[in-house]
Amino acid sequence: MKNQTYESNYIFPRRMLFFHANRSALLMRGLIFFVLGLIGLFRPIGSMAAVTVILGIFLLLDAMGALFLSIACRQVFGFFWSLLLCIAGITIMVRPVEADVLIAVVLGIWLIVTGIGELLSVHVSPSRGFLSGSGILSILIGILLAVAPFAGLAAFSMIVAILLLISGAEMIVLAFGLRVPGLNGGKPDKDRNS
Repeated sequence: MKNQTYESNYIFPRRMLFFHANRSALLMRGLIFFVLGLIGLFRPIGSMAAVTVILGIFLLLDAMGALFLSIACRQVFGFFWSLLLCIAGITIMVRPVEADVLIAVVLGIWLIVTGIGELLSVHVSPSRGFLSGSGILSILIGILLAVAPFAGLAAFSMIVAILLLISGAEMIVLAFGLRVPGLNGGKPDKDRNS
C-alpha cells in the first residue's frame, strides 16, 4: 500500500530514481561533453579529424564484418564491395584531414545541385518564396564548402562544439541540481505517508 501511495505521488518515479542512482555517471558524461565542446571550439579542424578517425574505425570494423560474411556466403560482389570499404576505412583513419576535405567538397557539390533543382522547381510550387530562398541558401553554402572546405569544416565543427557545450552544461546542472522529492536514501519520507 505504501508503494502505491508513493508511486501515485510522482509522475515519473522510475526515471527520477534512475537519474538519482546514476548522478555520477551523468556528471561524468556532462564533463566529457563539455571538455570535447571546448576542444572543438578552440581546435575545430583537429577535432573534426579526431571524429573522422573514429568514423573510419567504425567503417573498418563494419566492413570487416561484411567481408567475412561475404566470404562465408561466397558472394563475389559483396566481397569486393566490403574490401573497398575496408580500404576506405583505413584511408580515412590514416588521412583524416584529406577525408574531411573530400567529404566537404562532395557535400558542397551536392548542395549546389540540390539548390539548382529547388530554383528550377519554383514555378510549380505554391510556396515560391520559401523554396527560392532555400535554393539560394543551398547554393551559397555549397559554393562555400566546395571552394573553401576548411572554412566549412571549421564552421560545422564549431556548431557541433557549441551543441556539445550546451549538452554537457545541461548534464552537469542536472547532475548537481537533481533532487528526487520524497526520497531519503531511496525510501519514501515518513512524513509524506503519514
